Amino acid sequence: MTPERRRAVGVVLGVVAGMVACALLGWWQLERHLDRAAQVGLITDNLDRPAEPLAELLPGEDLAAGDVWRTASVTGEWVDSSGVQLRNRPVQDANASHALALFRTDETPARVLVVDRGWWRQTDVVPDGALEVPGSGPTTIEVRLRAQEDLDSRPNPAGEVFRVHPVSVLEQSGLAAGDLDGELVESAYGMITDPPPSGVLGGLPDPDTSLRSHLSYALQWWFFGAALPVGAVIIKRRGDAEVAALAQEAQEARAGADGGASPSGARRPARRRRTSMEDEEDALLDAAEAAERAARDVERVTPGR
Repeated sequence: MTPERRRAVGVVLGVVAGMVACALLGWWQLERHLDRAAQVGLITDNLDRPAEPLAELLPGEDLAAGDVWRTASVTGEWVDSSGVQLRNRPVQDANASHALALFRTDETPARVLVVDRGWWRQTDVVPDGALEVPGSGPTTIEVRLRAQEDLDSRPNPAGEVFRVHPVSVLEQSGLAAGDLDGELVESAYGMITDPPPSGVLGGLPDPDTSLRSHLSYALQWWFFGAALPVGAVIIKRRGDAEVAALAQEAQEARAGADGGASPSGARRPARRRRTSMEDEEDALLDAAEAAERAARDVERVTPGR
């Protein structure tokens, strides 16, 4: 196989590999778009549904995937001294910490739910009252149910967590399971919506329902894949034109070295050398200087000057 043929095969294989890679990346972004669209649909549907008792939405231990972001009504009381700081959880592009606490339901048997009570701008010092639970006594709250988060690989500092993992929250509260007078809900937690946070705590925002840019990225990858063979053809044609021009110049140079005679004995006309950008710039400068000299000459010979 000649070097030219090997080069052509390599280019074709490279273009095919690039097209396959672009197609797969576009498909990956499309799948992310479809997953995000499904998540947004679930969020918007569940946020519009009325609140229902926790016992109906979470009758057992596991929270159903279709009930995430549902609003649950919970009656019971806050567990004293159960405040825990959730660190590094941004809110509206602000670096924030959240106040977590335990809420004991009045169900039989009672259960204990981790509740996100609100947030504050994260600083080195916890604001006064941020982790103090509301007054004791029966009360009713409404929360949006969320699935528990996976454990963080980092060790939790005392009184703080990086993820809403109910067992970790209980550990960092300094309480033991026997102090709860109820069974800890481990598969889910709640984000309070009513009553709204007060004092130093800010209200929790609605979830993000934007579809983001996955579909745009998918279309871009597919466009790149479709453009690869077109670009390869354009580059190939330009390369062929350059090679042909160089070959023609070499042939003319050899003919000039032989006296410029053609095979039939007639002298071939010299091919005009292609001007470069530098030659064109020099020509423009020479023309400008010549025009300036001519203007000065005219000025000298003109009467009345």
